[in-house]
Amino acid sequence: MKKPALRWLRTVLSPTFWGRALPLFVSLLSGTHGYAQELNVMVNESVMINELNRSELRQIFTGHRQYWSDGSKITVFVLNDNHELHKQFCRDVLQMFPYQLSRLWDQITYSGQGVTPIRVDSNQALAEALINTEGAIGYLQSAETPRLRRVEVGEL
Repeated sequence: MKKPALRWLRTVLSPTFWGRALPLFVSLLSGTHGYAQELNVMVNESVMINELNRSELRQIFTGHRQYWSDGSKITVFVLNDNHELHKQFCRDVLQMFPYQLSRLWDQITYSGQGVTPIRVDSNQALAEALINTEGAIGYLQSAETPRLRRVEVGEL
């Protein structure tokens, strides 16, 4: 007599099940997703910087660093919190979640210590904002944008 619970157990223990399920489990655990896009940190051509490490980027994007080394104001542009590229930037570059970043912005804004980054709706709007604003920093999919400089992201 075959009982439903035993059929389920037999299915789970079968090599065919694990041959199909194991690659899915590995991809979920490793964090690799099919929607990952190329991500580049970009600055306005007025910014004379070629490399920033993760710590410096976190300081800039969390509002703790508000001026470039030459004394000019940093203007931060980001995509909306629910945009996939913003989520990827937070996760891969800043190594935090978008909601954590938003909370930090709220704390800095409400305490009067800084201003919230400027949120835009699309990659095109972000590129235009970076091009038209001196001292601007943001992130884009393409590094081939004229009048913008790509910044290398170094470790630590």
